[in-house]
Amino acid sequence: MKSYRFLGMPRWLGLSAAGVVVMVVCALLSQWQWGRAEQRAEANARIEAAAEARPLDEVVPAGAGLDGSARWTLVEATGVYDASGEIVLRAQTNNSVNGFEIVTPLVLEDGTAILVNRGFVASEGTGRAPDYPAPPSGEVTVTGRVYESEPPGGAVGEDGGVLTARRLSLELLEDHIDHEPRDAWIADVEPVEGLQPLETPSFRSWQNYSYAAQWALFAALIPVGWVVLVRREMRGEPDEPVSVPGSSSTAA
Repeated sequence: MKSYRFLGMPRWLGLSAAGVVVMVVCALLSQWQWGRAEQRAEANARIEAAAEARPLDEVVPAGAGLDGSARWTLVEATGVYDASGEIVLRAQTNNSVNGFEIVTPLVLEDGTAILVNRGFVASEGTGRAPDYPAPPSGEVTVTGRVYESEPPGGAVGEDGGVLTARRLSLELLEDHIDHEPRDAWIADVEPVEGLQPLETPSFRSWQNYSYAAQWALFAALIPVGWVVLVRREMRGEPDEPVSVPGSSSTAA
């Protein structure tokens, strides 16, 4: 029987070091995926629990940034729609249907505005938004779900006197709004007839929990594989390629 002195050889030292590195990386990836799963599960719980709307000023106060914990909560906002500042978001998808989203600034009592996504209208294949309902006139109260500003992308254009954009980005749109915008936008959960509500966000936390378990399993298999190789060496068996299970998997 061989002694364990072979473990001090450069080949085995390198193999052992590589195993430790791979094991640590797998453990870190497992922790990262678990953290993402917890975040998504918390977001789903927040969305499901948002049964009662809160005043807009409590959630998105004027002159303050949006607290991340306030995303997707329900709020009530009272003001007057600025129809002249309406924005059509092109190339949108809602419940797997392609179309357009209609966004209108709601001017509040203090003179600031909150962008209201009034709803979705399906495309008719013409490349332009079909006819959709105009915003109500006079003072209205809107119940909507809070979203953070999207990252900028594309350019702001104009079609038939109406602003068009690809994303609902305050960074891109603020220069085209006559009133100081609040640092968020809301999606009307009860749009007028002719517009469809945006689908409620839902995050697949189970998928990230699955990835976390896979990476943890990979980490646990590294020392098992190392022991198998050591025992094979002790028995004097010829080396055979050893593959790590799931080495071709990718993580989200």
